[in-house]
Amino acid sequence: MGKPRIGIFKYSCCAGCQFQLIYFIRHVAEILGAIDLVYGKMETESDAEDGPFDLALIEGAITEAEQADQLKRVRRNSKYLVAFGSCATNGGIPAMKNIQPELQIETRVYQDISRIHSVKTHPIYEYVKVDAQVRGCPAGERDLYELVISLLLDRKPNMVEHCVCVECKMKGNPCLLLTENLPCMGPVTNAGCGALCPSNGRACYSCWGPMSNANSMALAQKFEDMGLPPDEIIRRFSLFGFPTYEFHMVAGEEAARSSGGVFGR
Repeated sequence: MGKPRIGIFKYSCCAGCQFQLIYFIRHVAEILGAIDLVYGKMETESDAEDGPFDLALIEGAITEAEQADQLKRVRRNSKYLVAFGSCATNGGIPAMKNIQPELQIETRVYQDISRIHSVKTHPIYEYVKVDAQVRGCPAGERDLYELVISLLLDRKPNMVEHCVCVECKMKGNPCLLLTENLPCMGPVTNAGCGALCPSNGRACYSCWGPMSNANSMALAQKFEDMGLPPDEIIRRFSLFGFPTYEFHMVAGEEAARSSGGVFGR
């Protein structure tokens, strides 16, 4: 059996997840001898972007039509395709712009928009089938280990699929939402970070994106009962993961802005 052929592709993001990956690969030296890194603009000088690949790692969200076109070609030429980091898995910080009209965003950034072809920000699963997700901003090392081991064993990765509150309980952390009255996003945020922020006394701000089927409306109601104004609640649910169903149902309703309360009470 030959070495797994890896391709790394970057779309709209800060590239922090790729820096995390580069550090991770160098830190775990055994990986270098176990894989064949075929393509990656930050990692190789190769121009073999058409593969084929045993695994394609996709960093960043889709904000241009040509990105979506290339992503579909990558999917066609890859055995496995993995969304890598918050921008790829849930839209990440780039998706904050989705709240406002695209023209308004473009004219704020560029003097001449005649050559700008941006679109609303989308996570990659809206365009292609995704075999696994490595969440995090930057991507978490626990899931990187799981991804690499699974690739070498040719099995599906077993990623974390519970909320941050579970990790807080495992660490014995007091609940910041209940004991400190802090607007913590932990109940609706996918775990994997090791409850890093709550373990240091800071409320979770959901950089790993929503847990599947999270009850976001209930948490938004809790925030309103705590006295948070509607615009602050919207910001918390649009900082990461705005395009997802779980967060968009709170942050995406324009009626919430003028109702005097998120739920119009």
